[in-house]
Amino acid sequence: MSENTRKETQSEHGFIVKERAHVEIRGMTEVLSFDESSVSLATTSGNMMIEGRELRVGVLDVKEGTVTVDGHIDSIYYQDSEPSDTSRGLFGRLFH
Repeated sequence: MSENTRKETQSEHGFIVKERAHVEIRGMTEVLSFDESSVSLATTSGNMMIEGRELRVGVLDVKEGTVTVDGHIDSIYYQDSEPSDTSRGLFGRLFH
């Protein structure tokens, strides 16, 4: 794999969930924290939170930007540092 192809692959972010028990993530830049109920990752598209039960970080390759998480996955979402106006709802926009 050429250096340019490797950089392009690392900058792409995406994930695949299998049976709510396994998730493969690419574009990960750092594991921020993890325990049995949550895994927090920095990705090329922002911070990602995985919540569930009996979560375990499996394969972790920081150089390639890939990680797998196994367990019972309840939710996957992104955490923005600043909430946007659209994410705060009607009252949040009115009283800002």
